[in-house]
Amino acid sequence: MAFKSSVNIKFDIGNVDFIQRYIPTPSHAEAIRGILNGFVVENSNHSHIIIGPYGTGKSLLANVTGSLVSKLINPSDISGLVNRFKQVDDHIATIIKKVTDISITYLPILLSGNEGRFRQSILTNILKKLTDQGIDVVLPGLATKILNSIKVWENNFPETYKKFSIQLERDNKQLAMWIDEIKKQNDAEIKYFSEIYPLLTSGASFDVDYDNSFISQMEYLVSVLESYNLGVFIVYDEFARFLQGLNASRFNEAMQDIQDLAELANRSKAIHFLLITHKSLRHYFNVSNVESAREFQRIEKRFNQYLVKSDQATFLRIAEIIMKENIEKKPRISTSKFTSTQNMMRKFPLFPSINQTERDELVIRGMFPLHPVAIFLLPNLTRVFGQNERTLFTFLESHETYGLVNHIIKKNNEYYLACQLFDFFFPDSNDISNDDVFEHILLYKKAMARLPQNISNIQLAVNIVKFITLWNLCGAQSDHKLTTDFLQFATQTSESQLLEILTPLCESKVIRFNRVNDYWELFAGSSVDLHEILENEKQLLKINSFKEVEVLQNNLDRKFYFPEEYNDNKGMTRFAAIKVVYGQDILQSKVEDSDTLADLTIYYVLPEDMAGRDYLETALVDLSKDSESKYYFLHPEPVEGIKAEIHNYIGLELLKRDKSLLAEDKGIIEELELLSNEAKFRISNYLSKLSSFNGEDLWYLDGQNISIHSEFELTEILSEKCYRLYNNTPIVLNDSFNRNTISGAQRNAAIILIEKLLTEYQESRFGIVGNGPEYALYASIFKNNDQFDVNINNLDYANIGNQAFSMLRERLIDRLEMNPKGNFKDIIDLFARPPFGIRKPLIPILLVALLRDRWNEFMLYRNEMFVPGVNGTKLFDIIIEAGPENYEYVYEVINQDYILFFNNIEVYFQEFLETRLDNQSRLIYVCGTLLKWLRSLPKVIQTSEQIEQNFRQFRECIKRSEIDPQQTISQLYDLFHDDFQKMLSLKQYGENFVSIFKKDLYQKVIKIIGVTSLEELKNWVGEQSASNNNKLITKLSASLEDEGYWLDQFAESYIGVKLTEWSDTTLDLFVTQLEHDYKELVYAKDSSLQDASNIVTIQLDNSRITIDKVDLSVKSKTVYSNLERMINSAGRNVPRQELEYIVYSLFENYVVKAE
Repeated sequence: MAFKSSVNIKFDIGNVDFIQRYIPTPSHAEAIRGILNGFVVENSNHSHIIIGPYGTGKSLLANVTGSLVSKLINPSDISGLVNRFKQVDDHIATIIKKVTDISITYLPILLSGNEGRFRQSILTNILKKLTDQGIDVVLPGLATKILNSIKVWENNFPETYKKFSIQLERDNKQLAMWIDEIKKQNDAEIKYFSEIYPLLTSGASFDVDYDNSFISQMEYLVSVLESYNLGVFIVYDEFARFLQGLNASRFNEAMQDIQDLAELANRSKAIHFLLITHKSLRHYFNVSNVESAREFQRIEKRFNQYLVKSDQATFLRIAEIIMKENIEKKPRISTSKFTSTQNMMRKFPLFPSINQTERDELVIRGMFPLHPVAIFLLPNLTRVFGQNERTLFTFLESHETYGLVNHIIKKNNEYYLACQLFDFFFPDSNDISNDDVFEHILLYKKAMARLPQNISNIQLAVNIVKFITLWNLCGAQSDHKLTTDFLQFATQTSESQLLEILTPLCESKVIRFNRVNDYWELFAGSSVDLHEILENEKQLLKINSFKEVEVLQNNLDRKFYFPEEYNDNKGMTRFAAIKVVYGQDILQSKVEDSDTLADLTIYYVLPEDMAGRDYLETALVDLSKDSESKYYFLHPEPVEGIKAEIHNYIGLELLKRDKSLLAEDKGIIEELELLSNEAKFRISNYLSKLSSFNGEDLWYLDGQNISIHSEFELTEILSEKCYRLYNNTPIVLNDSFNRNTISGAQRNAAIILIEKLLTEYQESRFGIVGNGPEYALYASIFKNNDQFDVNINNLDYANIGNQAFSMLRERLIDRLEMNPKGNFKDIIDLFARPPFGIRKPLIPILLVALLRDRWNEFMLYRNEMFVPGVNGTKLFDIIIEAGPENYEYVYEVINQDYILFFNNIEVYFQEFLETRLDNQSRLIYVCGTLLKWLRSLPKVIQTSEQIEQNFRQFRECIKRSEIDPQQTISQLYDLFHDDFQKMLSLKQYGENFVSIFKKDLYQKVIKIIGVTSLEELKNWVGEQSASNNNKLITKLSASLEDEGYWLDQFAESYIGVKLTEWSDTTLDLFVTQLEHDYKELVYAKDSSLQDASNIVTIQLDNSRITIDKVDLSVKSKTVYSNLERMINSAGRNVPRQELEYIVYSLFENYVVKAE
């Protein structure tokens, strides 16, 4: 009998052929031992799960076990099984003997896949098996309740029983058969009864309690089984399919039933429970529902779990046994072929799990004529196909055209090659349902379509394509790469024959050699000739050395090295950046320091040619002498050899963005990616010299040409250099902040800390409450560094305990005192450069902390304009974002003369002291006070030019203090320090200016009207006609009622602006309007005295309006021009009557009502 490819647990139980042909394996041993122990060892587990991939014999294992415990095997077959197990595990052989002697017969309850509701399938199958044994069982619960109801009707309610019988006949059901189905727990018939029950009982409902009775029913079945000295061995194969098809509404019930059944089995001899699946059950839940995974995690503790797998050695032994037992006249390998294969097997170790002797006898000799590469592929193929009928055993015994037996008959002493497996496993490449396999077959078909027909050996070409397809399908490239030598071994061809075929196959885009991974593969690209397109693209490129260096820099496998020891000790991350440079740029001093974040720089110098390399060796020795933070590595090979790949890479990256090209063929982008990766691989391989540490004298450090043998040695050198350069770096143990870039949350915490330093420096913990990120910063910078915060609390900078902070403070003050003015970057560089090397995010905090006692004397300017209110946010913006090089600092040291001057200002301007600037410098405080005084004055004095020259100078000087406070104070000091009374006089002038202004305005009014006193003005107003509508008379008459404030009221009502808010423009408008209204009044009184040519008179209703003809200003002309253009444009589409009314409305609003 031939081996079957798979076992159907339902139909193959007890099949003697499986027992006789079963080959025990170590992988099966543990599972069989655990399951059989449950039958013979007291207090052992009776619930089990077998997990394993397809083709590992899980179902066969369950079949053998079930056949044993159900006593379906005769003694001779059991004896043969015991003998075979003795070769694997003597203990199992002993257990098998014990199992055959137990008195209980176990009925196999066999389920597979999704058989519906779990409890229903279990109960139904057990009842059916008991019925087969002649045991008729009616379960308590629902079925019993139905049968009892029918019996009650028959005995006590004959009318109801008659209706019931008629209903059954109407529905084509026979009473006896229907009752048998109820006893079998037929779900449909139970549901049928519940539906007809209300019809028979005047609407009463049948109380279904089926859902709560599973465990009690199983316990009842256990009692029945025990009474007959029977048990059940429940095997649920393909259990994962049941879980995957499980309805969400039934999930909790099924989980509870599984748990209850497992617990019942573990405490009862009558039930043994086995689940079989391909993966851990937890896997099926993890991908869908976390809660479900937790539920089964609780349940699976009731089960013993066994992992069944197929290892290479086991596979080989099984395959050899099959070949020996089933192949008649198996050919023997010749001595020459054996020797040749033996040598190749030593070159290509395909079977590492067995020793050399086993390889010789088991693989080469024992399994001939199977080629070793074909043998290697077979288990991989069976894993891919799982329980497909064309698996290992069918192949070994198949007489089909491409099977092994057929090959032996036709070609007795020739190898069965790996490529021939393709024809056996894929007789019809169009019938592929597996998506993963389909992708490889699709690639195979594309390759076959491109196969050139004029090739010298077409069969060899086909064999190569088939073999590469199988190799990739099995994922075997990771085990052994398909090199040219290996292809030669697998196809059993000579080197010349193979190379003769490979070249045209590559040219026709059938296969390609992957230079990145060093193996042959099927071509996955397009039919377009991309090499020609690439060459054309390269002709158009304008590539310079800068672009080439950029590509090289991006393809470095390592861009940084770290001084590990230094970083560990200092609690921070310093690094050395690698920068690629051309040799000529080094010789011509064209290299610029572009990486400002790196602490050290390793220049990777690439010589253009070997001649230039000799000059570079000397130059690099000299350069490394003068470079404190720079090292040099000189590549041993010129860059010229890799430039073609650089240009290819640039061209390919451009082609990948060419949408019109990509649209030509779907495979173009994939091919471009492959070509790009190959170019990138070549470039990276060239650049890998630096990280290879091969011991050559290629490094230049401190004026010496040395060799570095390992990365560890380099990190030690870098640490030593960092200790020399950055020996005074303060230790700040805060990984998330002590770095070049920080998160937004860390930045906000730093800003809060700076604000606390500015406003609450005297408080404990600077007033920080809680343990948030700002506290973590405070603790790591201040508290943990010799309590530096206490020094700041007391402004005691003479006794700083932390040596690094003490030295930084000393150098900072020295720099400020030596250079009181300068670029702010110079101050920041003091922090950032050796010997401190402080990371930028820390600098704003330390700057404020170290200058807290002098902060009021420290000012910043940008474009000669003072930067007011420097707080945490501004400091971060300046130092981190805008760049300190764009700002100037001023450190103001105020001498005694200035202090006396400031004191006078603060005394005489006391009510205007700018207390909001208490924390600013004395200079800023004084400027703020003067500015506050100026802004308290009426607007007229702040803006008018019709003031005394001395006050104008004083006012402008104060205004400029917002932009340049230092220059302001200097000018004020020069003007008033010898005569402070002069400043006070100007102060008084400014405060009294409104009175002066009003006197001047009074004189202008009476002069225009032609009177000499207020009394005459009042008389003049009284003399005007009572009916006169003139605006001047109306406003004057109303204002003169209050002689004390008449001028204020008249000015505001006449112009519409308070007198104190006037400007020079307002004054001019007032005078002009007053003159106009006065002239109009005079004309109305005596029209004969007016110049009619300069007056326009309009009679409107009972009043007459006069308008002066005046010359229009530029602004007025613009208004007139715009208005006229709008009316002209509108006139084309608007009726004339509407247009006239628009003009009248404007006249009424702006002329009539204004009067």
